[in-house]
Amino acid sequence: MVGAIILSIIIGIAAFFIHPLLYIGLALMGLIGWQRVRREREHFHTRVLRIRADYVVPFLPGLIAGSLLSLVTIVIGLTVSIDWLWLLLIVYLLTIVTMNIRWISPAYVGAFMIGVVLLAPFVTTGWPWFDERLQSASQIPVLVIMYLTVLLLSAEGMLIAKRGGSFSSPVVVRSKRGKWVGFHRVKRLWLLPVVLFIPEGAIPTFSFWPILTVAGVSLQPLVVPFLIGTDFKIWSSLPKVVSRKVGNQVLGLALTLALIVCITWYVPWLSVLFAIVAIVGREGIHLMAKIKDRSSTSLFTNQGTGCKVLGILPGSPAEKMGIKIGETILRVNGKMVNNEYSFYEALQENSAFCRLEVIDKAGEVRFAQGALYDGEHHQLGVLLVKEDHELQDSVI
Repeated sequence: MVGAIILSIIIGIAAFFIHPLLYIGLALMGLIGWQRVRREREHFHTRVLRIRADYVVPFLPGLIAGSLLSLVTIVIGLTVSIDWLWLLLIVYLLTIVTMNIRWISPAYVGAFMIGVVLLAPFVTTGWPWFDERLQSASQIPVLVIMYLTVLLLSAEGMLIAKRGGSFSSPVVVRSKRGKWVGFHRVKRLWLLPVVLFIPEGAIPTFSFWPILTVAGVSLQPLVVPFLIGTDFKIWSSLPKVVSRKVGNQVLGLALTLALIVCITWYVPWLSVLFAIVAIVGREGIHLMAKIKDRSSTSLFTNQGTGCKVLGILPGSPAEKMGIKIGETILRVNGKMVNNEYSFYEALQENSAFCRLEVIDKAGEVRFAQGALYDGEHHQLGVLLVKEDHELQDSVI
């Protein structure tokens, strides 16, 4: 019996690896990484992180989030159908083809799924096979979609709050006044493996496959990939600070939707309100964060005194000296600096070693020093907002 259960778990996990959404998600992660690296090379003549970082960075958080959600879905026995899973795939594809990563959010996907399921009885496409699948998918209770939306939106909030600001990508552009300014872009796609159940017999299985029986119905476990995307720009603050605020707001939206779910038990038509609040709420969080950020003074600009650190190359001497994004480097080797040109000139005072005077994010002065020629790094590894007088290499 134990061996049968283990084999059942292995087969359930195998379903994850044959799901098309897994490979679509992996391809999209690669595209995000390629676009990021190309942009970073264009702006700084180097990449901050390799393309594989867009796979590695979100991997463990997505796995942990999916595992936690699976504990809930297993306990409540969340059951769907094969046709419902195909409908979910189609809705995901419709959001993906827009190439707007932030639309790959449980708020939008869940709301669209509710809309399709509610309208399915009144829709006829003229394609018998598709119409049959659509009608079959619509038999799954709308509450199932609402449960999943709340769970996945909670995961989105936690992922953005805890991991959204990590390894953000620095960007430089010209402001309306023609000056160079910098910002950070948080663009990430998480892949969550979540356990769902389908009724026994929905797919060919072994006789010992069912491992859970609810109300006399034998259920079969499947591990289903879910995608969660986010994409926003940060101009006036630090990436981790803004990500934490946005993540907490998304968690607040998930709590609001959970309350609507409780009421929907007694007032079924509120599922429509659920979908509206999900879309309007998530879009509102994005727009309000954008408006508030852009209405404040840009953090990463060339200033009269010192150089604001826009980015740090991983493994560089700057990272080993503890230089952080958002700090201001006031002096290099005893010389005052105020742009990348003066920074570079001061750095040449000692080609093998440098001493920095840094103003940290609390406004306090500290000193950092270290060797420049460490390993393969022949630069300090600090990314600054460039000036019209460009250096041959924008990395200091």
